Amino acid sequence: MRRNRPVLAAVAATLSLTVLAGCGSTANESGAGATTGATAAVPGAGLDVVSATGPVDLKTAPKVTFAKTPVSTAEVARRVLAPGAGQAATKQDTVRVRVQIFNGTTGKLLDDGFAQGRSVDGFRLGRPDLIKGLTEGLLGAQKGARVAFTIPPAAGFGPQGNAQLGIKGTDTMVVVADVADVHTPLTQVDGAQAATPAGLPAVEFKAGPTKEPTVTVPKSAAPTETKQATLIEGKGAAVQKGQTITAQYHGLIWRDGSVFDSSWKRGAAADFPVGSGQVIPGWDKTLVGKKVGSRVLLVIPPKDGYGSSGNAQAKITGTDTLVFVVDILDAY
Repeated sequence: MRRNRPVLAAVAATLSLTVLAGCGSTANESGAGATTGATAAVPGAGLDVVSATGPVDLKTAPKVTFAKTPVSTAEVARRVLAPGAGQAATKQDTVRVRVQIFNGTTGKLLDDGFAQGRSVDGFRLGRPDLIKGLTEGLLGAQKGARVAFTIPPAAGFGPQGNAQLGIKGTDTMVVVADVADVHTPLTQVDGAQAATPAGLPAVEFKAGPTKEPTVTVPKSAAPTETKQATLIEGKGAAVQKGQTITAQYHGLIWRDGSVFDSSWKRGAAADFPVGSGQVIPGWDKTLVGKKVGSRVLLVIPPKDGYGSSGNAQAKITGTDTLVFVVDILDAY
């Protein structure tokens, strides 16, 4: 539940690999054949002119060399620079990587995932807020591999480019990725559900764990402090501060029981960071430390929600207490 909007959408653009998220790709499924406003690729070399040396240890930045520039491809091109092992990533998987991103026209390094203070980046390839060039480039990746791939304009930022990063609408990006992990998130939470503590809303999954729950809010006054209850204890790893979680969630207003946001209703899990101030405080305070595979009930008063200003778009007033059911499917 992001602080500034009720619906979890694209992640904010930053000078990390997450700049590739939510950028409105105009590419079709193959990354080619862009729709209105597409910019043709500038004639240039492909990935055969890109090389990288150094160990794939997730600590040492590779030395990337361009034999010539510009590097420009009409579609997403991939090349394995060092082999990995294990499952090959599909759109159902989450891939954790350290990357370097280059402007293929100039060979300039745009972003270095090996820089001091940076951690491994994780991406669930089925996320709708990732541009197609990133998803397609990481498909087939294996743990321990080093892969290079291109993101042409039609599968990246489109004809408008990205001035903040110094990418023109004709520039192809080149990504070199060292793969830390490939794994498949849960698709649902399973297990016997514990009874809801007295005074908190009742939760029923009448249509099963993949459909939205029925939540019955008590007629009593809402709590003035954040309350939480683990209805199903997961068996996965505990969520760590700063990680991104994949979750299904359902949000209601205590006042009238109205639903203001629900990933279950939208039919797709959502991804968001926790413990880093990018979601409402009530989520940061309660979800860090919970285990993957858990179902959690949260009751969050205004001070840990949207504050006295509320959220007009979601019809949440400054005095509304919020109720959430959250199924934690992954943490990365």
